Amino acid sequence: MPDTHPAFAFYEKVRVNSPNERNRSVNGELGAVLGRVEDEAGAWHYTVSLYSTKVCWDFRESELLPTGEHAQREDFYSGSTIRVDGNGRIVNDS
Repeated sequence: MPDTHPAFAFYEKVRVNSPNERNRSVNGELGAVLGRVEDEAGAWHYTVSLYSTKVCWDFRESELLPTGEHAQREDFYSGSTIRVDGNGRIVNDS
């Protein structure tokens, strides 16, 4: 596998620029990178939260354009947590 590096950082703002027909409805939309993974061939894929819908989509690196801007983690995650036991039940701290 080639040693590749991702073009986009976590929380980096990107614009969708995809030739893929399945992405036509979101082409041109602004979003932020919330996840990324490198496949076996060394290609990067990104989970992008679109600002207009707050829905996450998956894109290949070549389907995204940089904006030069970055969001903050706090823009997407509140920081609140819950505890669960070994069976997945919520543990009450009270």
